[in-house]
Amino acid sequence: MEYQDTVVLYESVASIMQQMLHAARMQDWDRLTELEKHCAQHIATLKTLDDHRPLPRDALKRKVASIKSILADDREIRHLVSPWMARLNAMMQGSYASEQRLMRAYGT
Repeated sequence: MEYQDTVVLYESVASIMQQMLHAARMQDWDRLTELEKHCAQHIATLKTLDDHRPLPRDALKRKVASIKSILADDREIRHLVSPWMARLNAMMQGSYASEQRLMRAYGT
């Protein structure tokens, strides 16, 4: 794979992350999940690349800018998703506790 393709992949991941951030801000969890799958496919492709040649200066700048954007968006997505995940976890634990009480009460 040419280095240009690698840089374009990083930029694609950065673009998907921006869309994920927007979905998280809108609390559109279904869209966020869909985008996360798409992002994971791109990242899997990046992991298979074994081109260790140094990038030209302009390509390296684009790659670094993409990585910084990805990390910043990921940090904000985690910040937005954490409260939702905590509420979901509490609901699931509450449901599990209720189920356990019912099992004990009815000997199931």
